[in-house]
Amino acid sequence: MNELREDLDRALRALPVNEAPVERARRDGRRLRARRRLGLLAGAVAVAAVAAGYPALAHGTASAPPAPVTGRPYGGDPVLTDGPPAAAQQQSTGLTSGSGIIAEGAVGVSRWQLTVLSGPLAEQAGETCFVAINLTGGSQLGPNCGTGPGLVGDLNGNPAGFLDLTDDNGNVVVIGQAAANVTYFILTFTDGQRLKLLPVTVGGYRYIGWEAPPGMAIRQLEAHLGGPYSASGQVSAAVPYQPAGQTPTFGRWQRAGQTAPPRDSQVIGTGSGDGPSWSVSAAEGPWGTCFVAAVGRDCLEGSHFTTTQVLGGFGRTYAQFRFGSAAPGVVTVRIALSNGTTAVVHPVGVGDEYLFAFSTGPGVTPQHWTAYAQDGSQVGQGTVRQ
Repeated sequence: MNELREDLDRALRALPVNEAPVERARRDGRRLRARRRLGLLAGAVAVAAVAAGYPALAHGTASAPPAPVTGRPYGGDPVLTDGPPAAAQQQSTGLTSGSGIIAEGAVGVSRWQLTVLSGPLAEQAGETCFVAINLTGGSQLGPNCGTGPGLVGDLNGNPAGFLDLTDDNGNVVVIGQAAANVTYFILTFTDGQRLKLLPVTVGGYRYIGWEAPPGMAIRQLEAHLGGPYSASGQVSAAVPYQPAGQTPTFGRWQRAGQTAPPRDSQVIGTGSGDGPSWSVSAAEGPWGTCFVAAVGRDCLEGSHFTTTQVLGGFGRTYAQFRFGSAAPGVVTVRIALSNGTTAVVHPVGVGDEYLFAFSTGPGVTPQHWTAYAQDGSQVGQGTVRQ
């Protein structure tokens, strides 16, 4: 254990030490709305160069960690680095940060730092706040504050869940909360770069984070499971839904041997009514099922929805759009709305699912539905859970 501590200390001392940007964050930061995800916040923070010198991780039963980045360009993309704070302490439950800094690294020559403010450091009692600092340019994103455990609530058995931000240089900042059984993460980009992310504990919760240009697509994120300092060989992987140039959304986690859903994307609802035209599409794949509209997107972990139901909607009160699934053989679904009108939808095949979307208008909620087959016969009915 002493040898491990000495090796870790030597690796961490190679990183620059920066004062936690707490006062500046509280003074200058602007509040942003935390966007909750299905499959939510989890994670561990990457170390490309640091993890290679971490014996317990490098020589565990799991696959070998990626080599440190070499500084050479990757297809024109900037070289990324990421690691835990230099002042992180090794505790029995894993690395711990007393300053609130959970990760620091660089995108090319631009250096950054991520901080979690909780307890007395947060803006208000009971809140957790995230702050991203551009150490090279001096800009700041956040605090992004919210209430609840670690801001993300229950991980629902997943290794990680995420919150994404966008800094003023156009880079995507991703912060995650990791489960207790995660040893480290391997983040692989489609250009071949890989980061090793070590969870860092702040306020009783384990966090990770990274920064990258939105144009750098992610191939997958692997969670290597086990104890704080030794992996067991079990791996759970997530492939994000990430349209070109947009932020990644992680939903579905898979173990080895599990079959991923088929990849497909279709428009499942359009309209105009008395307002502007709208369109909702759905994409199924290894990420699960994602519903996308101009007002946002929502990814669900579950795959192969086979029953008729209204699954969710967009916006804080789900006032504008709703989406759902239909059982095989259902060609029409009539949804009774709270204002006395009825929405009529025709499910569209997407991968191995049948999905639909409809617009309700502000303040209007769906109450119950009735499903019909091709011959017009009724084949199902039910209420909508609010």
